Amino acid sequence: MNHGISDQEWNDYIDGIATADVSARIQSHCAVCTECWEFYDQMSCSTLLLQDAAGDARRGFTLDSSHLDHLLTNVLAAIRSGEGGSFDPVHVKGRLDMLETVFAPFCGSQAAARALQSAAAQSRARTIEQITEDNWEPFMERLTAIAAAMVGDTFANLVWERGRL
Repeated sequence: MNHGISDQEWNDYIDGIATADVSARIQSHCAVCTECWEFYDQMSCSTLLLQDAAGDARRGFTLDSSHLDHLLTNVLAAIRSGEGGSFDPVHVKGRLDMLETVFAPFCGSQAAARALQSAAAQSRARTIEQITEDNWEPFMERLTAIAAAMVGDTFANLVWERGRL
C-alpha cells in the first residue's frame, strides 16, 4: 500500500511533524481511501500506546532524590572507610563461579573447572581455595593465557575483563 505516500511521509504525519503540504495531501487522501484511513488509525493508536508505555517505563525506573542520596551516601562511606577495594573469600568464590560460568558454554563445565584449577596451580595460589586478593592478578594472567589457547584471543580478552576485580 503506497498510494503515493512514502514511509517517511507517513512517519512524519503520524508523529505530527509533517509539512503542511504533506499533511494536507495525506488528509485528503485518507478522506477517500478506507485502506489508508485504517492504516493511519492503527498506527496512531499504536503510537499512543507506545508513548504511554514509554512514560510508564520512565516513571518506573526513575529514582527519587532521597533514594539516590541514600545510595550515594553509602558509596562515599565505603570509599572513606577503605572497604571499596577489599573483598572477602565469599567474593572471591563468587568471581570464580562467574568465570567458570563464562568458560562453560565454550568448552563444557568440566573443562571450565579444570581451566580454573590449572590457572590456580600455575600461579602463586597453587589451589583454587588459596586464591586471594593478593594473588588474584597472577591467577587471572594464567587463566587468560589458558583461555587464549583453548578458544582464542577474543575470548581471552572477555575472560580478562570479566575477571577484573
